[in-house]
Amino acid sequence: MAALQLSHLVVVASIAASIALLAEASISLSEKYNLTVKTMFVDMKHLDHHPDSPLHNAHSTFAERFHITVMRSSIRAAGFKNILASGIRPRGVNFDSRTQPSAPSSSSSSFQSPVTASPGSYIMTISLGTPPQTKTAIVDTGSDLVWLQCAPCSDCYQQADPVFEPRKSSTYRRIRYFSPMCGQLPQVSYSSGICTYRYGYGDQSTTQGELALETLTLTATDGSNRTFPNFAFGCGRRNQGTFSGVDGLVGLGRGAVSLNEQLGSLIGSKFSYCLVDVSSSATETSPLIFGDEAVVTGTALQVKYTPLLRNPAADTFYYVKLNGITVNNRPVADIPWGVFDLNVHTGRGGVILDSGTTISQLIHSAYIPFLTTLQYLIQYPRIDSSQIGFDLCYDLSGVRNPSFPSVTLHFQGVDLVLPANNVFLEVDQQGTTCLAFAGTTDFTIVGNIQQQNHYILYDIANERVGIAPVKSCARLATATPVPRLSSKSDM
Repeated sequence: MAALQLSHLVVVASIAASIALLAEASISLSEKYNLTVKTMFVDMKHLDHHPDSPLHNAHSTFAERFHITVMRSSIRAAGFKNILASGIRPRGVNFDSRTQPSAPSSSSSSFQSPVTASPGSYIMTISLGTPPQTKTAIVDTGSDLVWLQCAPCSDCYQQADPVFEPRKSSTYRRIRYFSPMCGQLPQVSYSSGICTYRYGYGDQSTTQGELALETLTLTATDGSNRTFPNFAFGCGRRNQGTFSGVDGLVGLGRGAVSLNEQLGSLIGSKFSYCLVDVSSSATETSPLIFGDEAVVTGTALQVKYTPLLRNPAADTFYYVKLNGITVNNRPVADIPWGVFDLNVHTGRGGVILDSGTTISQLIHSAYIPFLTTLQYLIQYPRIDSSQIGFDLCYDLSGVRNPSFPSVTLHFQGVDLVLPANNVFLEVDQQGTTCLAFAGTTDFTIVGNIQQQNHYILYDIANERVGIAPVKSCARLATATPVPRLSSKSDM
C-alpha cells in the first residue's frame, strides 16, 4: 500500500510539473519576467547592396545586383503561391525526423540560381545565448520562425560567421514536445521528449532542428544591453537552400513564434520600418522600430491607417485591402471589379504587404490593363528587357529630365501615391529605366520598391497598418530620438 501511495504521489507530482511547464511556456516574456521595454531601434541593411551583407559583391554593378533581386522576387512569389495552394494547414503536424525533406529538383530553375532560398531583402543582427553570440539574419515579414544554424550541424550551408554553439551558452534549454510553443509550428516531431521541427518556405528550402529557449540580447549604440530570457528559436541542424549565406532568419510574421509576437506586450504589439531608396548610397540603413516609438513617429508623420485582414490559409502574411489603381488620377480601365479581394473560404486572391519581395506582383487581370495604360502614355524609346527580367523598359540615355505618369494604389483608408522612382527604376548607367512591377497569378504582393521612402507601421494590436510618405528614410533613421540597436558594423 505504501508503495502504491508513493507511486501515486510521483504521478501527481509529474503531472503537476508538466502543467507548470505548460503554463510557463504559455506566459509571455513580459508577464513572466515583469519586463517593461517599450522601444527598440534596429538598423536593417539591404541584402544585395550593403557592404556588410554576406551576399554583397563589391565588383558587381548595380544592374547586376538588381537583376538578382528581381529573380529573387519571382522565386519568392512562386513560394508564396505554393504555400497558398496547400490551403488551410493545421499546426503541430507530426513528421518523421529521421527522414530528410525532399531534395530540390535538379530541373527546377529555382534551385539553379544561387539566390533561390533568400526569403527576404534585408538583414539585421541578432544575439542569442549567454554570453551572447551575435549573428546576421534575414528579416522576413513573410514567415514566423526565428532560427540560426546550430552546431553540431549535420547538413548546413556555408556561412561567413561561425554557427551558433549551444554548448557555449549557459542559458540554452530545449523545449519539450508537449509545450504549447511546440504546437505553434507547422511540423513537429517527438524526439526523446524534445520538440523537433521542420519549417519550409514554399520553394522547397527548409530548416530542421530542435526548438529551444535562449536569452535574446539587443545591444544599444550607447553600449547598454537589453536581455529577454526564454526566447524561443529554432536551432537548425539540417538547413536546405542557400539562404544567401547568412546565419539564419528573423521571422516578423503574424504567428506566435515570430520575434514581434514573442515580445508581444513588451512592444505593444507594434513595429515599423522605413526603407531607404534602393538607388541611394549603399551604406545607408533602414530603421526598424519596435514599440511605442513606432506609433509616436507615425503620429508625427501623420500616418493614415488601413485595416489588416487575415487569411486562414496563410495566417502569417499581412493582408490589406486594395480597392484600385489610378494612373494620372484616372482609374485604370478594364481592371475587373473585386480583383484584389481576398476569398477567406478558398484562401485565394487578396493583397499581401511584404518587405521581402522587391518589385510588386500584381494579379494578371489587373497587371495587363495597368501595363497597357503605361505603354500608351509613355512615348520614350522602348528596349528589349527580356534579358534583365522586366516587362517594360525604356532607353532614357538621351532624355535630360524624364517624366512618367503618376501612379496611386488606393487602399481602404489610405492612398499610396508613388513617386516616379517607386514605379520606374534606372537599372544601369546607360539610362535603361524599367517598370518595377510584374504579373502573377491568384494574388497580389506590394513589394519593397513601392514601399521605399514610406513609413510603414504595423499596429497588430489594433489590426491595422499605417502608411505615410517620408522625404528620406535615411534621415529618419538618424533623427529618431530613441536608443538605436547596433548593427554588425557598429560593433
